[in-house]
Amino acid sequence: MMRGTRRRKRRIGLGTAVAVLPLLVLMSVVIAGCGSSAASSTTAVSPTTAVTSTSSTVAAKLSKLTLVAPPGPMAIPLAYIAVNNKLAEVAEKTELVIWENADQLKAIVAGSQGDFVTMPSNNAAIFYNKGLQLHLLDISVWNITYLVTSDPTVAGFSDIKGQSLVVPLQGSVPDVMFQYFAKKAGLDPQKDFDLRYATDPTQAAQLLLAGQVQNAVLSEALATAVVLQTKTADKPLRKALAFDQAWRAAAGADAASPIAGTVATPRVMDKPEVVAAFEREYKAAVDWMLANPDEAGSLVETQLPQLGLKAAVMTASMKGITWKYTPAADARSSLEAFYTALSDLSPEVIGGHLPDDGFYYKP
Repeated sequence: MMRGTRRRKRRIGLGTAVAVLPLLVLMSVVIAGCGSSAASSTTAVSPTTAVTSTSSTVAAKLSKLTLVAPPGPMAIPLAYIAVNNKLAEVAEKTELVIWENADQLKAIVAGSQGDFVTMPSNNAAIFYNKGLQLHLLDISVWNITYLVTSDPTVAGFSDIKGQSLVVPLQGSVPDVMFQYFAKKAGLDPQKDFDLRYATDPTQAAQLLLAGQVQNAVLSEALATAVVLQTKTADKPLRKALAFDQAWRAAAGADAASPIAGTVATPRVMDKPEVVAAFEREYKAAVDWMLANPDEAGSLVETQLPQLGLKAAVMTASMKGITWKYTPAADARSSLEAFYTALSDLSPEVIGGHLPDDGFYYKP
């Protein structure tokens, strides 16, 4: 669990606040059931492009809404909402908080420190199955992970049989997906690869860049960052296999991998007008991001400088993610198929069993 952290926040222009955790330059989403417990302080960033909503004030307007996102490209839609004060219709101000690891994420959800939280779909299932109150609102990310290699002939895991491979965070969703792909291809994940587990995604990227391993499983924005860093090298790295494509090949042409979405916490569960406003603006933010990739990358560099992520990397990594806003009820069949396949290899990756009806938000 995250140790106690004193947060320093201040009000900034047009009733919008953005609070962030200081992060390393190269961070990718930790799609795991647990994570480091390192605590971090929180600072505020003043938006320079905030836009005041012209919507009329609604009854019981909230004094503040707190949006919570992971570091990296999945934070872009929530950052766009906060910086541009898109929820002024239902709240006096909007705050954005970045979670750094799964323990901090759990502390935020368990402590009702956020209202709308973007997280990996398996974390949402784990938290729900452990008794934390939340409703899954949507799934928007359907792939964020790649097999990265310098070999131009590699197209899948069968092509790297016998080679060295680093996977971050043993037991994480990328790890379980890798094991699933390997077994579907008739390979033994432990015997047919020189397999090495890294303690975090950044370590996996460093091992690959240093030439200590031939291949790596990396999620965005790290997957794009290492490719860009080696663009002029004799053997540049490349993203050889997108995990959503591999999932369809292994699980069936209609199979999908619903990786991440947004949940509502108890603070807004009884406020359907607030949830409706958020979902409307969140979908619009995803649409804006996809239509304006360069501006989306710049948004993170200028409005969230503590992340240390440059616009070019953010724009490129954003394009490396499979985005599709889908309400949770519409994604349920895909989620349950995905959860079932993962839990056959590792039940703890979803908290032991499929979440029940109460997991899915019903307007």
